[in-house]
Amino acid sequence: MKDYQLRALLRVVETGSIRAAARALQLSQPAVTKAIRELEAEVDAPLVLRSSRGVELTESGRQLAMRARLAQEQLALALQDIQQLQGGKQALVAAAVTPVIFMGVLPDVIREFRRTLPYAQLKLYEGLMPAVLPLLREGFIDFAVAGAMEGALDADLELDPIAPIEMMVACRPSHPLAKATRWEDIVDAEWIVHRAPGSHHTVLFDRLRRDGLPVPERTIETNSFGVSWGLVTRSDLLLILPVEFLSIEPYASQVVRVPLGMGLPALTLGILKLRAAPLSLAAGKLATLFRRYAR
Repeated sequence: MKDYQLRALLRVVETGSIRAAARALQLSQPAVTKAIRELEAEVDAPLVLRSSRGVELTESGRQLAMRARLAQEQLALALQDIQQLQGGKQALVAAAVTPVIFMGVLPDVIREFRRTLPYAQLKLYEGLMPAVLPLLREGFIDFAVAGAMEGALDADLELDPIAPIEMMVACRPSHPLAKATRWEDIVDAEWIVHRAPGSHHTVLFDRLRRDGLPVPERTIETNSFGVSWGLVTRSDLLLILPVEFLSIEPYASQVVRVPLGMGLPALTLGILKLRAAPLSLAAGKLATLFRRYAR
């Protein structure tokens, strides 16, 4: 596979048409079409379909485009590292950060990072698991500082553990179930859930089913902490949170722990990345600082 072929495929994905891709690449439409056909011949599978809505990828095309994007990202990181080793200032790091981190040690991490790489560009994303997985797999972030269930992650991911995270069921202080002690008392309430492979809700609900216990049926799924926090503090929805929130102001005064007589599985806070994708020098420095401060 040639670089120009992969770039043509990615531009077709980004722009939605051969014509727009050719314009973006400053090539003729036949040249872009030829590059796509060469790719299809090499992989012996159709990659794009033309329709009234423009160009759409086949499943084979989606798989190749995802990996081509990751390959382009890795080449860009290699160039970054070379420039950094030569004294350049072109470092770019993108990371997702779980709420318990961005509510806590994130400012300390950023200040320390700026001492060593003052001109590096930083992109930070919210780090709940449903949002983290597509960001990692599509190459938009280098790594995530995330809370995940070890042993429940897909094989293409690896988690470098930092610390365990004790979990609790939380609600607003005046919630009618704020003093409930039995799972049966709260299971029929409405819940906010963050579902993804390796997420706490996914693993917990699977464990409840195996143990013959009821699972919440009234749920609202979200991948946004802001949405979750607004709902749990201003309505009767329940949310599973790290216990550490009870020591972070002003959040500690906005929720209480439901005193259940059963324990919840602990999450593992760690550096989550694609197994086959090494970190750049700059991303490695940032990940090291997260390990140091979060521990």
